[in-house]
Amino acid sequence: MEKPSNPLLKLSRSLFADTAEQEKFIHALSNRQAFNPAILWLQPKPTENLFNLEISVVW
Repeated sequence: MEKPSNPLLKLSRSLFADTAEQEKFIHALSNRQAFNPAILWLQPKPTENLFNLEISVVW
């Protein structure tokens, strides 16, 4: 793992007093995992599909 940037270290210190929590935070941001997008229906789900399926873009 590369050395975290100074702004990331400063942010982790400002958010967490515990060094173990700081390291977990930095690790989570540095080694992020891909999660599939999801839609959460807060009302009854419509019967017809409101969205067109698009090909995902590689960033």
